[in-house]
Amino acid sequence: MKHYIGLCLLLLVLATNQVVAQEKFITLSGKITDAGSHQPVIYANIQLKSGSIGTVANTAGDFIFKVAEKFWQDTLLISCIGYKTVTLPLPSASLQDMDIQLEPSVYLLPAVSVNVRDGFGLLRKMISSIPANYDTADVRLTAFYRENIRLMADTINFNESVLDIYKTYHTGRDHKDQIHIIKGRKKKVDWSKDPQLYGWISNITNTAYSSLNEDLQKYLDAKNNILNERNFRYYTCDYKETIREGDHNLLVLTLQPKDDSRKALVQAKIYIDEATMALVRCELKTTPAGNDYLNRHQKGGIGYTIMSKIVKATIDFTNISLVITYKQYGNKTYLSTVQRHWDWVVNSKKRGMKDVPWTGDFYLLVTDMTKDSLQRFATGISNDKASMNNEVGNNYDPSFWENYNILLPELQDSVKPKKDAARPAGKVTHVSNRQNGFTRADTLRGALSPLRSCYDVSFYHLDVDLNMETRSIAGSNQIRFKVVAPFNRMQIDLYANMHIQKILYEDQPLSFIREEDAVFVSFPATLSAGSEETITVYYDGIPQVPDFKIPMHGGILWDKDEKGNPWVQVVCQGSGASLWWPNKDHLSDEPDSMRISITIPNGFTEISNGRLQRKTPAGSDKTRYEWLVTYPINNYNATFCIGKYTNFKDTYVSGHDTLTLDYYVMPYNVERARTMFAQVKPMLACYEQHFGKYPFPRDGFTLLEGLYPMEHQSSVCIGKIKAGMQLDYTPLLWHESAHEWWGNAISCKDIADMWIHEAFATYAESLMMECSDGKDAGVAYLNAQKDGVKNREPVVGVYNVNHIHYDIGDMYTKGSLLLNTFRFVLNNDTQWFTLLKDIQQHFRYQTLSSDDLVNYISLRTGKDYTWFFDQYLKYTHIPKLEISLKEKGNNLQLTYRWLADVSGFKMPVKVTLAPERFGFIYPTTQWQTITLKQMREDDFEVDEDHFYIQVTEV
Repeated sequence: MKHYIGLCLLLLVLATNQVVAQEKFITLSGKITDAGSHQPVIYANIQLKSGSIGTVANTAGDFIFKVAEKFWQDTLLISCIGYKTVTLPLPSASLQDMDIQLEPSVYLLPAVSVNVRDGFGLLRKMISSIPANYDTADVRLTAFYRENIRLMADTINFNESVLDIYKTYHTGRDHKDQIHIIKGRKKKVDWSKDPQLYGWISNITNTAYSSLNEDLQKYLDAKNNILNERNFRYYTCDYKETIREGDHNLLVLTLQPKDDSRKALVQAKIYIDEATMALVRCELKTTPAGNDYLNRHQKGGIGYTIMSKIVKATIDFTNISLVITYKQYGNKTYLSTVQRHWDWVVNSKKRGMKDVPWTGDFYLLVTDMTKDSLQRFATGISNDKASMNNEVGNNYDPSFWENYNILLPELQDSVKPKKDAARPAGKVTHVSNRQNGFTRADTLRGALSPLRSCYDVSFYHLDVDLNMETRSIAGSNQIRFKVVAPFNRMQIDLYANMHIQKILYEDQPLSFIREEDAVFVSFPATLSAGSEETITVYYDGIPQVPDFKIPMHGGILWDKDEKGNPWVQVVCQGSGASLWWPNKDHLSDEPDSMRISITIPNGFTEISNGRLQRKTPAGSDKTRYEWLVTYPINNYNATFCIGKYTNFKDTYVSGHDTLTLDYYVMPYNVERARTMFAQVKPMLACYEQHFGKYPFPRDGFTLLEGLYPMEHQSSVCIGKIKAGMQLDYTPLLWHESAHEWWGNAISCKDIADMWIHEAFATYAESLMMECSDGKDAGVAYLNAQKDGVKNREPVVGVYNVNHIHYDIGDMYTKGSLLLNTFRFVLNNDTQWFTLLKDIQQHFRYQTLSSDDLVNYISLRTGKDYTWFFDQYLKYTHIPKLEISLKEKGNNLQLTYRWLADVSGFKMPVKVTLAPERFGFIYPTTQWQTITLKQMREDDFEVDEDHFYIQVTEV
């Protein structure tokens, strides 16, 4: 199982439609039990002999089966592997409380060709036969899906759907299973008793996708898969019996935890076809250790942590039951059914709830399979992060939903690919990156050539008029600079689609030529080193708009607010500020200060960086806003947001210092904003505790609602405030605000090192969780980031070519995880947080490279950590700890080493040196062996919660 139970809880309050029926039908209901023990037979199949319709019993053996009039002449079949099939005539009227007892179908063989006592031998033979029995080719499936969630006696989520599934054997991120919902319905549920709680606990991240993830044979190497041989040591495996199922003999094996095994997460019964050694059925049930594991690792990470705080309730797993079956098509077996039952208890002191039972039943039944004309879906793909309750929608189709059963023949037409299911690729825009290569234009944009390094910008005055009707800009930028080395020719930057009217120096025009987005300006005489000079560039044009299909492609966003008013914002972090104003567009050079003047139509508010100096009329129908930034600022942070804003203020007092807080939001969101911004003061206190004082006190701290979240210096944009947002915990606000320290107060010299901005800001989110809810919450937040790491490209990009137009997600997640790992490598929080403050002070208002940062860390800690940062930043692989465990009497022999790309990789890591006690070992790339006294294999763990590594047992 790729993820044994993948659980993330979402607050989704949804509208529903009622179900109605039109055709006559009879309803059969009752219980199916074992004739000998009288215990429920869970997940027994109830169907018509013709195969037209069917349903399944739940974990209590109960069933409800509705049969339409057109099927009344059929025969009822009740079956379950391990039992004799029962055949009954259909009654002529509805029946309730039917008591159907199934007789075990045990068939004892007179002679067995294998050692019946060697359960593991049989299991290994079945596993070795998987390549021959289980089809590893992609396949198209049709399936019925049902989700039924209850809190005590209340049904809080019931939905059913028919799915079109593209199922692949691949387990990578780029070729995943896909689900398209053909038809679906859901029951109207009353959440009025407690909409917040019911909304939280009734919507589980797409359980249809997670059902596919339970495919034991596909995810054979998954860490917790019971068929993964490294887990065998935690279990006993016994051959129990051979039963007859149709014309097949099935070997029945049981896996039970060894005494006191803390790593045996489930107990299992496995059915194997004796002739082919193919896996037919597996029944799993969590052990107490398994429930403990789920509660520690699988409750939804940060999503659970945040929602638990908001809702003021907790959930805990008490049991998981899982039945997986496989069916033969041709000479191969395929996933047939996945039946899951979850038990939680809900506790909420606020509501007086103590151990209130929550149950969930999730059932996937494959009804058809094809391998003809396979093509991955291009549209209509169900969101694997959304709940099925949300995905199913409210459409009701009476011609299909005459009953609650599985309809096989009527599905054939509905699974035909829609005309828009696959579309030919459109025109491909060249995007410069490692895969596509780089161009002369990229070098002009990204390299610090002599025509750029010869001068150092000290001040900009950007003064523009924005025409909101034509979406154009016209104005000027005054560039004041110091001559570093004598020159008579310099490079500035402005996108080629923007028009330069003239460039003045000492009131005289300068000649210039353009190449790509670079502008080469010539002076009549050589400028002397040390002199301070000024040029003014007059320009106009229509700046580009962002193309969100291209990563980090910037421009001016044009939108409308909820009242239909124009709303405008510039976002240019990746593409560069020169897409809308002329400047020296290289991150290594920031002006010491900047004045921004934006003229806009009357009736709107304009927000830029720093403090507003004045508003002045510009003719009869325009207003000029003048802002002053009194600190160094990188070019992409210079911004404007224009809309029908309202403003309110506050102050933050820290010791003897008082910081002005300015908030700009849409008028209809003022109350939501006040709730959201209640986090700001605790957040600032947390960040000052760990990073030092807020870095721009003269300019104040502004937060504003905008079209796109962005860390514009002293004018941080948090995106749109929407109805239904969680306002008490807003990680996006934490992230963008953390950039004031990481990205704004200190900035990278080359965008290839932008991890310095994003990794620290993402790590800061976990510190905010730690400040508000404790260290365990911070750890949960960090570990939830692991699923986002892709390890496709190194964290550090290619230098000197503005390498940014690619998936930079690992700069955030992997970067954050490497910082947390380094915290625990140091194993001294006082040293770690002092180091963060020292970095801020040493590099404040400067630009730096990765090498600058790593060299400084090595200097301050007194150790060379180049090997650590090189591995995580420059290679796609994370370090792999190889271990070998061997019990010797009452002791455990541990052999270990690192596998890493960096020679001499030597990261210390914590493992259990004694039962339930972690301590450091010091692996290198060479094998080492130690003996752990009074330890068993079952006691041994590697601390993967605090160290972002891969662990492999050899």
